[in-house]
Amino acid sequence: MYYVPNTDSNRCILTLPLMTEPWQEHLIETRFDIMEHLKNSLIALELRKLKNLQRTRAYKELEKKIFEKPKEERKPLYKERSAMLRTAGFSEFDFINDMTPMQKHFADHIAAQISHRSASDVWRAFESYLFSSGREVHFQKRGTLDSVACKKAGNGMNYRNDTFEWSGGRTPNAKRLCIRVEKPQTEYEKHMLEKEVKNMRIIRKWMKTRYKYYLQLTLVGDPYQKPRKIGEGRVGIDIGTRTIAIASETTVRLLELADRIDGNHKRKCELQRKMDASKRATNPDNFNSDGTIRRRSKGKKMTWHFSKHYLRMRDQVRELERKNADIRTYQHNCLANEVLTLGTDVFVEPMSYKGLQHRAKETKVDEKGRYLKKKRFGKSLANKAPSKFLMILENKLACKGKALNYVDINRFRASQFDHTNGTYRKKQLSERFATLSTGEHVQRDMYSAFLLMNSNDSLNAPDIERCGQTFERFKELHAIEVERIRQSPYRRIQSFGI
Repeated sequence: MYYVPNTDSNRCILTLPLMTEPWQEHLIETRFDIMEHLKNSLIALELRKLKNLQRTRAYKELEKKIFEKPKEERKPLYKERSAMLRTAGFSEFDFINDMTPMQKHFADHIAAQISHRSASDVWRAFESYLFSSGREVHFQKRGTLDSVACKKAGNGMNYRNDTFEWSGGRTPNAKRLCIRVEKPQTEYEKHMLEKEVKNMRIIRKWMKTRYKYYLQLTLVGDPYQKPRKIGEGRVGIDIGTRTIAIASETTVRLLELADRIDGNHKRKCELQRKMDASKRATNPDNFNSDGTIRRRSKGKKMTWHFSKHYLRMRDQVRELERKNADIRTYQHNCLANEVLTLGTDVFVEPMSYKGLQHRAKETKVDEKGRYLKKKRFGKSLANKAPSKFLMILENKLACKGKALNYVDINRFRASQFDHTNGTYRKKQLSERFATLSTGEHVQRDMYSAFLLMNSNDSLNAPDIERCGQTFERFKELHAIEVERIRQSPYRRIQSFGI
């Protein structure tokens, strides 16, 4: 369930399982293959157009001017380049026009409006590449298309009388597919289906050895609110790459994000090692003597041979990744609901997760002369998805008419502040407990969450007066949480410092 703000009206999404038969699944797979082909054909066409434009003298001279000018004076040149691109056919409307003759070859299966939606998706990729931070436009790898959508309900796709209808184009031989949709089982689903359907998409998910299919409806309005207890106090959240600390007037918690996926992750790593060994055994000519992949010759494509055992393991890895994603989303939703029971005034520090994913640029050597690893937090972020948790929490707060309060990270500096004397002291990452000027020791993450909970109205520093009023209660809750973690039979990660 997602909450999507919109200019004219709010949107919410409901996903329902499709009760497919084998012959229907065959037709669905055919249509997914057609959509992959159409999308890649359009990408190839637009890349050729872009390459031809980049070869022109006018475009080369304009790019040279942009490179030579300082950033503050580039705006008129960027406008000139945008106009040149539009003239060359780089706009959403032009992409849709280019898709139309391609769609006619597959009109028995695909309606024009569905292919136009795919053209809009391709345009967004080019828009990011040409005008934003996108680095490259990628082709759709075979078998990786997960969904097909229509632009508007009734244009190629429709949902009525518990049936999903997926029709072809306007041809005499158009194939119309009618699939039963599982009837709503809960009060939530029944209330959601009373709303107007704006558009829809069909989604496929790999489960064990086959695909399962779902209908995703985009509905007009706010999502139905389940009867849950909602708190009214202030809540501070200090979130890291793997852990989260929560502080409120009644509770202090230090938790590991999505802790239930760890077993699946270990199993996935074991399978990937076996897959690598199998791939090397069946393709010895594709590897150098030092184990690296051999470079292919110019104009020649490297061929790979995979055993049946390798393909089975690949399907198992695919299933584990699907399970991890579902478990992670479920746990994040449960934790977000728990936060809302504590209060709706939630304070958090913004963090650049994109930067934490990157490898370190500087090459360092330890005391023994060995090179230190450059990898940072990419694997933890992929497994625990802290940014996704914040997105879910922000959506749930939006449903309540509230917003997530992001403090000024450069001025707030929760991990460095000591409210007892109002000073800042930078700590090493290995220091998991903070020592206050009074001599008291507090766990670093929980204390940061406490300071965030007591933020001032400007969101640029802790409110020292409010901190003094709530600190005694925080110490009691802090001691209870530390003892709970120590007595817990489950494994606790090293960054807790407990």
